[in-house]
Amino acid sequence: MTGKAQHTNRSIEQQIARLLVTVLPVMGAIILLLIVTLFSVNSRYTSVLMSANTAADFNKEFKVMLDSGMYNHVIRPRMDNAADDLPMDVLDDAEAVLRRLETTTTLPDNRWRIQSMLDMCETLRRYMLDIALEESYDQRMLLLERNIRGETGLTLLIETYMHDYIGDEVRELARIQGQIRAQVMVLSIVIAAGVAVLVTVIVLYSVRVVRRITGPISVLSRKAQQFGSGDFTPTPVETHITELQTLDTGFNDMARRVDALMTKQVEDQRSLHRAELELLQAQINPHFLYNTLDSIAILAESDRNEDVVTMVTSLSTFFRNSLNKGNDILTLGTECSQVTSYLEIQQIRYSDILRYEINVPQSLLDCMVPKLILQPLVENALYHGIKNRRGMGMITVTGEEKDGKLLLKVTDNGAGMDEEQVRILQSGIYEDKHTGLGLVNVHKRIRLYCGEPYGLSFESSVGKGSTVTVLLPMTRSLGEKEVEGV
Repeated sequence: MTGKAQHTNRSIEQQIARLLVTVLPVMGAIILLLIVTLFSVNSRYTSVLMSANTAADFNKEFKVMLDSGMYNHVIRPRMDNAADDLPMDVLDDAEAVLRRLETTTTLPDNRWRIQSMLDMCETLRRYMLDIALEESYDQRMLLLERNIRGETGLTLLIETYMHDYIGDEVRELARIQGQIRAQVMVLSIVIAAGVAVLVTVIVLYSVRVVRRITGPISVLSRKAQQFGSGDFTPTPVETHITELQTLDTGFNDMARRVDALMTKQVEDQRSLHRAELELLQAQINPHFLYNTLDSIAILAESDRNEDVVTMVTSLSTFFRNSLNKGNDILTLGTECSQVTSYLEIQQIRYSDILRYEINVPQSLLDCMVPKLILQPLVENALYHGIKNRRGMGMITVTGEEKDGKLLLKVTDNGAGMDEEQVRILQSGIYEDKHTGLGLVNVHKRIRLYCGEPYGLSFESSVGKGSTVTVLLPMTRSLGEKEVEGV
């Protein structure tokens, strides 16, 4: 069986290699043929087009510039160096253009025309010198009309030759264009035939290879669906392909490990819930209890018996709700009662700077929430907001339903934070960094109980205060096990 599997494995690799060896040379030959043909035709077409454009520009400017230049020369007063005033630069440029056209044209008639025009330019140069040496104005004008710009002049003859040159080049362009169309048609047929052959080869090879691996893969797919439904019973896949045997073995090992990890994770989650809650309570209770007892002692010494009764009653209510018979889930009404008890105690201690208000609709009080999520936020607002400002401070706790979610907000008008401080605080919450404000534990417990996207978010402005928003799922009848599955 092992030898057969290895043989099959090698056979698949050989088929893939043979496919590449067959396809790549054919594709390369087609691409090379296309490139060479297009380059050759494009080169010829570009050369003829450039010649035609150059000739057209020459034909538009040469006669006008030379005729006007010679006319201006004739009508000017004679000077000793009259020959220096001739428009020889126009003639020199024309000869340079003609020599360039002579090297680019491929038509024999046009080569003859170019040579004839070069000879005319040479004769034209002599005529221009004759005019420059002639003293008589009338004679110069006669020579100009007869030899240069008149109906018998060379500039008209050169213009006629150049017109015939352009006509032949345009006809050559049309011929090459027809040739290009024919070659494109041939290339299209060749490419279509080549592509058809390649597609046929690829399909045949693909069918052969796919048939030998799709069966085991289908079995693996059904096994994946089985694992996804929670059934981790390993079942072997019958295959003679080494890679698929390795995949199946790894799949079965993974299923066994996932099953074990899920069991362990459930236990770890429960332990982590308890540990996080114990940690949070350990952070809050001793410090808060010591301060409250100290305050009760001071109030008793000051004979403020009513405040002593209020503080003791609130303290008792606070710890009764904190314990909640060991349950991690309580109603929003109970959570608000605990926050009220906490604020009543703190208002007696900080009566000169603290006022509070709790506005949670009656219809939301039976919603189930993780316990101890509001009190740390209120404590944070007091110690890091209200106490850092002058004058009376206000803490407001509100609740609302929005888009099927429960939104609780703790707002203070304390010192506030700038945008960078808010960004650092938000980053610390979501990246599990220590913020020093006791907020990470609250956010992490909400995520553990409720999952994403639930948790805390922050808004703040320097000198105006801060708002902490708690996003929770809206539910009115959740037990602890059900919350863990949210």
